[in-house]
Amino acid sequence: MYQVLLVDDDRAERYILKRFNWQAYGFCIAGEAADGKEALQFLTHQKVDLIITDIRMPGMDGISFLQELRQKKIRSCIIILSTYNNFEYAQQGIRLGIFDYMTKPPVDKELQLLLQRVRDYFTSEKYLQEEIAEKYEMNKNSIATKIYRFILDHIEDNITLDSIAQEFSISRDYAGKYFKQKVGENFNEYLTKIKMEHAKYLLRTGKYKNYEISDRLGYASPDYFRRLFKLYTKMTPGEYKRNINDKK
Repeated sequence: MYQVLLVDDDRAERYILKRFNWQAYGFCIAGEAADGKEALQFLTHQKVDLIITDIRMPGMDGISFLQELRQKKIRSCIIILSTYNNFEYAQQGIRLGIFDYMTKPPVDKELQLLLQRVRDYFTSEKYLQEEIAEKYEMNKNSIATKIYRFILDHIEDNITLDSIAQEFSISRDYAGKYFKQKVGENFNEYLTKIKMEHAKYLLRTGKYKNYEISDRLGYASPDYFRRLFKLYTKMTPGEYKRNINDKK
């Protein structure tokens, strides 16, 4: 379940939002706050995937809250809610990297469609790359960053530790130790994780059969790919696709 934080000084508005059937779309309410300051305090001890925040609040308003989130490099997906149907607020939010803007109270169907878009974003290739960059990228010119980018750009190629060593003119042993030190897991574990995330993306497109995805990712046996996928996601590729279709 994706974790959601509701930020609004109007308790009644928060109650209306909490009554929505979040779990039906893969989300759950992790917490709520009356203004930006209270929300920031909550975020110091718990990470959330999605923040839905009002614009006009006493104390720290929505725009100031968004500015603080950006300064603190908190990358939760942001949706702005406001009774003020004024594009000026949306423009400020867009500049600060919000996902979308809605007037309140939101209609259930509108919120449902928006959550589907958010969920699609969370499982997209773009989001995966941003997550990896945020987690590991300290210096865009470092060897580690270049290795991560190389893996993402060549995920459907036959990537090995030897090919990494050759690409960056370092020894195989050094590449393996360097990767373990920077990432905290060995190269093969990391590569499998990225391949499985890419497999999820390919499955979501609906364009490929399981054996085609297995082949694109360099697995000789579709059964082996199926076992790896189930180990990683707790679902078979077929179950994953049915789960996606059920939520559409």
